[in-house]
Formats: sequence, structure tokens, C-alpha cells
Amino acid sequence: MSVIDKNLINAIKNYKVDVINVLNNTESEINKKVKKIFVINLVDDVLKRNYIIALMKKYKINYTFIIVERISSDLHKSICLNKSLITKNELGCCLSHMWCLQQILIHKYENAIIFEDDIILHKNFTELFLKIYDKNFDFLLLGAHDFHFSTINYKNVKNNLYRPSMNAINKLYGAHANYYSYKGAKRMFEIRATEISFFDKEYVLMFNYYNDTSFICYPNLCVSNITESTLNHKRELLSDIEKDYYNKCFKNFNFNHYNFFYVNLLSKEVEITENDNYSTYIWKCLYNYFHDYNSMNIVKQRLTMDFFTIKDILNILNFTKLSALEKNYSLQKKL
Repeated sequence: MSVIDKNLINAIKNYKVDVINVLNNTESEINKKVKKIFVINLVDDVLKRNYIIALMKKYKINYTFIIVERISSDLHKSICLNKSLITKNELGCCLSHMWCLQQILIHKYENAIIFEDDIILHKNFTELFLKIYDKNFDFLLLGAHDFHFSTINYKNVKNNLYRPSMNAINKLYGAHANYYSYKGAKRMFEIRATEISFFDKEYVLMFNYYNDTSFICYPNLCVSNITESTLNHKRELLSDIEKDYYNKCFKNFNFNHYNFFYVNLLSKEVEITENDNYSTYIWKCLYNYFHDYNSMNIVKQRLTMDFFTIKDILNILNFTKLSALEKNYSLQKKL
């Protein structure tokens, strides 16, 4: 193992993080298997924060918000100067994950999941997770950006799990939904603490180390909203690059297997009237985004129309100073 980067460790130690535990009225079966579930969110991204609140409530999942500030240019320069081409936002992403991993080690959690706030869950997320769950797993990608899947790695799928072929792992990413055992978290922390890079670089090091206890879930239990990104990894809706992504990373991807929702379609400029329901409001958002009926219809076919409600939209689109969660901030902080 390479020498641990002391500047990075100090940055994690001094990282500005707000921790808010969110408990729903009933506990998901997943919470009975997984000791800690983190969701990483930027402090200024209220829209995604409210989206996660609505999403997790519907899946009855209890979780811990890790609300982080954007890192400063000075911090970026002090850690990355002459060492890496990693951007400021990518470094912030890395620090957020590293902070969560460190918490797993400090508190000795048996296992944990780290989500990012752009997740889109499979309609049968809970059932699929319980079907494949094994307490002996050390590392799972609950969803992956595997650009060799449709040509090579799909052949490795067995019982909803696969391990990527070692000659087809150089384009494997997916930090949006990672499961770790305590040992897996320790290993990942050590890997990332020795090299400054974007977080999901070189997952091969995890798969090589855990030969029998590291897998990728397929179908993906969790995908991400690739049409919106704070890391400049955006793939515009209905663009060629988006089409290329789904063609390479999946076999006959079916949007309707997931509770698809594009937060970036929402706009405070689109008025919600008292006569609107979820469907009519989404249609107005699609028109505001595309101004093209063919594109509007294609995207609408992707969306689940019986999952979120107009009330959820109102909560997600809370453009007041405080988010739906922060209105109960003092209470949540005590949980």
C-alpha cells in the first residue's frame, strides 16, 4: 500500500459536514440489514435534498444526511497542486465519501450504504436487495456505470450479481450507490487515502482484493440521473451521448423498472395551479424544457406517473430559504 496522503487526511478531519438523521414512521427491511445509510448532499442543493426526503419516505428508509459545503479553491490547490488533474468538485465528492467511510471505521458499523443525492431507485429496490443480500459481502455496487457491460460483462451475470472481467474494468464507475462491510470500508478508505483522484477511479483494486465478496448488482438496484451533474459529467436528455450511455452500460434498459424522476426538469418558472395534478404539472415542465412534443412524449414515457404526487412536487419545489427538512432541523439534529 502506498503512503497515506497526510494533507488529504487533514482535509477530511476538518471537513465541514452537517449530520442530520432522518427517521421515517416505519422502518424498512433494509434498515434491519444495513447498520448505517448515508446520503451525501451539497448544502446549496435544496432541490435534491427535498427530492431525497420524498424518495426515502416512500421507500420507508431511515438514513443520515451528510450535508457538505463546496470546498474552497485554496483547499483544492493545497491538496492537488502538481499531483492530480482532479477538479475542485471532484475533490469535494471524494472528501464526502471519505468522510462517510471514516465514520464507518470510527463507529465500527458492521456495514453501510453510501448514496449520492441523484439516485433513482428500482421499483422493487427493497425486494431485490433482500434477495441478493449476504452479510459476508464486502463491497457491492448497487448500480454501476459499466461501459463494457453490453459487450462483455453481461455474460457474467448470475443470480442478479456479476463480477466484471478484468480485461473489461477500465471504464467502470458508480459512486452513487455503494455498499460496504466494515472491512470493505477500511480497504476503500486506505485506497483513496493514498491517491488523490475522483472517488470511483480504479474500482479494480476492490474487485481484485475481494475475489469472492465483491459484486455489481444487475439489474442495477439503483441508477443515477445522468442528465444532471455537479461534476461536469452531464449527459443531456435525449442526446447522442445519453443514448450511447444506455447502449453501453445496459442490455435493453427499461426506464419503467425504476421510479424515474428528473429533478432538473422542475422549474420555479412553471406555475402550479390548483387544478394541476402530477401528470399535468410534469407535462408543463416538459414543455418548458423541450418545446417539442415528440421529445416531451419520449421522456414522459420514461417517468413513473403513480409514484410521486403533486404534493410531493410542492415539497420538492420548496424555494423558500429553508428546505422541508430544515424546517424541522432542530428536531432532526437530536435524533
